[in-house]
Amino acid sequence: MHQPANAAISSIYYDYTVHQPWLPSQHPAQPLHPVVIAGGGPVGLTAALELARFGVPCVLLESEQQVCEGSRAIVFTRRSMEILQQVGVAERVTHNGLPWRFGNSFYRGQRVFRMEAPHDDNDRFGPMINLQQQFLEQYLVEACEANPLIDLRWGNRVTAVAQHADHAQLQVDTPEGPYTLQTEWLVASDGARSAIRSLLDLKLEGASYEGRFVIADIRIELPLPTERLAFFDPEWNRGNTVLLHREPLGIWRVD
Repeated sequence: MHQPANAAISSIYYDYTVHQPWLPSQHPAQPLHPVVIAGGGPVGLTAALELARFGVPCVLLESEQQVCEGSRAIVFTRRSMEILQQVGVAERVTHNGLPWRFGNSFYRGQRVFRMEAPHDDNDRFGPMINLQQQFLEQYLVEACEANPLIDLRWGNRVTAVAQHADHAQLQVDTPEGPYTLQTEWLVASDGARSAIRSLLDLKLEGASYEGRFVIADIRIELPLPTERLAFFDPEWNRGNTVLLHREPLGIWRVD
């Protein structure tokens, strides 16, 4: 029986909301659905809103009962903002985020590269904007909850998938036990370590970077601009790489 955390995550800058789980006993009828989306992160939420924009209803399954823990994705590009505008949340991101267009790389204390992203007065959005992922997910969740074509189910985790000629059959676990869900299309948006891809033995193509990072959100006042700062082999942390990004609410993201 799936038991997601039901205590609010502790954070120094974000107030978490624990959403009530969707329970099968409260909704006994389960017809064949046009689309089921597994994973309620930014990709799954945006996919649901885009489908609704074209009049397609969907069921969106999220295994947890609250938005993501930690800042995670914090930089959203101009193209991402165009997509977010299509689903109605770009204005909130722009209002609350921090825009930037310069990046700096330092090697052993010396700046060796400075990036300047192109920007024109006629551009709809700036090149990059910093905002912690929790806030983006919150805006997308609120948009989904306001849309009658989207059935957002918190605390629902896909545990098995069976493919048939014209539909897929899912086993979904919840805090009160499993139920069966049938859909014409299944969208896997459940992250880099996708359980759906594992169940279907699907592999990602391409190269990956193998490394370990410690990621922290720190409240500190620093006399530095809102620019990407990358330090390679700095004298204060030899042999390592440190990335710094200013975030809203007086937070610095340190990787």
